Amino acid sequence: MPGEFALCGYEEAETGFQEKYFDLLKAGGTKHHSELLAPFGLSAVDPDFWKKGLSVIERIIDELEALEEA
Repeated sequence: MPGEFALCGYEEAETGFQEKYFDLLKAGGTKHHSELLAPFGLSAVDPDFWKKGLSVIERIIDELEALEEA
């Protein structure tokens, strides 16, 4: 799940996002989530982290529902 939430910051990211994201994916479950999110300036204890992450999921659900209606 940290990978999906890291994508939330993609639009706001400086250069190097892709490398950081690939490092996160390569780490898999070998690191604590706080270590995985730190390079992105994200923290799971920050309520905004969850708001942004859940808004991404909400958009995906909305897109899927729109496809179902089409």
